[in-house]
Amino acid sequence: MKWYTKLWAYPLLLVNIFACGVFILCAFSQQIPAEKLPIISLAGMAFPIALGVVAAFLIFWLLFYKRLCWLSLVTLLVCCSQIYSMFPLNLSDIRAPRGAMKILSYNVLSVGADEKNPILQYLARSKADIICLQEASEAHLKKYDQNAEWMKDYPYRTYRMPHGGTREARDICCISKYPILSLKNYRFPGSGNCYSEYTLDVKGDTITLFNCHLQSFALSEDDKNLYEEIINHPKENLPTSGTKELLKKLREANAKRSVQADSLAKHIEQALGNGPTPRTVIVCGDFNDTPISYSHYRVTRLLKDAHTLSGNGFGFSYNRNKMFFRIDHILASPNLKPYRCKVDRSIKESDHYPIFSYFVYRKP
Repeated sequence: MKWYTKLWAYPLLLVNIFACGVFILCAFSQQIPAEKLPIISLAGMAFPIALGVVAAFLIFWLLFYKRLCWLSLVTLLVCCSQIYSMFPLNLSDIRAPRGAMKILSYNVLSVGADEKNPILQYLARSKADIICLQEASEAHLKKYDQNAEWMKDYPYRTYRMPHGGTREARDICCISKYPILSLKNYRFPGSGNCYSEYTLDVKGDTITLFNCHLQSFALSEDDKNLYEEIINHPKENLPTSGTKELLKKLREANAKRSVQADSLAKHIEQALGNGPTPRTVIVCGDFNDTPISYSHYRVTRLLKDAHTLSGNGFGFSYNRNKMFFRIDHILASPNLKPYRCKVDRSIKESDHYPIFSYFVYRKP
């Protein structure tokens, strides 16, 4: 290396080393329970940015000094599993077989009862076999389902209000074409969030379905606006007291979700059983956590992510204030094969996009 090349290559290499270290921390932060190290749990949220920086270094070295591209290349290979989880590529357009079961999950942000409501019209068009909703108003849906013609295709419905039955309560419900044989509700201590466990009879097969809404960040509009300002003007906003308060809220929410994920995972383990024949389990809902998070990692140790196996790209499911994250997930036991999982960006009435996937049983 010539002396004038060293003047710019070595300083950039040091920055590259730092960027690779940060990226590896982001990638493996998912394995650390957030209640033990809350600040580390935030690293997973920066994974897409860190990935972009490391990839940019790789391209730069390939163009200007190929001998130094090995660092970024090795880092990407070490983290290839996390990269694929966050940004899968399943380019073969394999349509779901006829008769495949369609699961739809959607945080509807307290959908109203008006028959012209775009969200309700979307649900009618979806033709999903099982619809899991979060932040759904029980009072509104019960009023609506008495008159909606398409709801006759979903004779099995459960509504739940975990906040004591008040009108302001909004949470999860399941609308199904298949019989719901049993229902168990679980509320997290010290939180308004919860999950439900359903046993369904799907064409003679028993399926356990979990509909989840894990701990929300509980960000105010000011918090969300501040986040957007940080993204647009980081130098002016990062050192402020408002940023510190925002980070505190994120840490606390991550710590709560870590405990909630452990609770959910225990019930999933019970549903899967220990016998030689695998039981069928599906988990869906608003995790409020990305694919690079302890909550997602804890559950995918037991189940497979439908988007990772059959979707494409980042699949961002939150659509407000430049918060580009996939926090809505559909997971299933290994005996189910997912097809064409998709975050549907065609409707923007809620602050979430719906996510759906088709499933068929794998051949033994």
